[in-house]
Amino acid sequence: MENIFIILLGLSMIYISSTSRLTSHINMLILQGWLLFLICLSGFISEPWFNYSIFNSLKENLSHITGIVLIIVETLIVKSFLIPVFLKKVMKKTHAHRDSEADIPHFYALVISSIILFIGFMSVNIQTTDFKLISPLYFGVSISIIITSLWLITIKRTVLSNVISFITMENGIFLLSLSVAKEMPVIINLGVLLDIFIAVFILGMLVREINTEFEDLEVSHISELKDYTE
Repeated sequence: MENIFIILLGLSMIYISSTSRLTSHINMLILQGWLLFLICLSGFISEPWFNYSIFNSLKENLSHITGIVLIIVETLIVKSFLIPVFLKKVMKKTHAHRDSEADIPHFYALVISSIILFIGFMSVNIQTTDFKLISPLYFGVSISIIITSLWLITIKRTVLSNVISFITMENGIFLLSLSVAKEMPVIINLGVLLDIFIAVFILGMLVREINTEFEDLEVSHISELKDYTE
């Protein structure tokens, strides 16, 4: 079941690459948040210490319970609720509903993202003694998500699309952190989560300011912003 969730997470990037509707992109962010939660939950269930009785003895299992709570906050509350709600509000205020001016057609974006994901799946078959602690499927899909997100940032024309691609890249980094070790890297995840939350907040304000000065939200307008304090 865990592998199915990981595969669905990778397939969601293909859908994001193939459509220009920003509402669909945000809905995929919600789906990715839920999939990451289910992946983490499957990992917890497979651990020998996990059983429902741990909640009856909080002191003895405080570290495990804290990890579960932080994962719920990060995946369900922040990734699946707070960030999508914030992006939808920005989208309504700026009237940016589509990114129809990408550098390449969405059909070719679909093909390229599919090839990247396919290469990620093929990397699962690579056997090496240097990476014993790395889960191959976690690693392959997470790397494909990160590469696809970085590539989408380079071809998308609107700031809001770049913000969404930045968030999907962070989701890939989150999945990659799960592939490195069985223990949940809580401190690393919280640090990355704080970075993404601040970045989305700042970029949201930037989108609003660009929208007040220009008729659309193309990334090229950022180069026209000047410092008039000289």
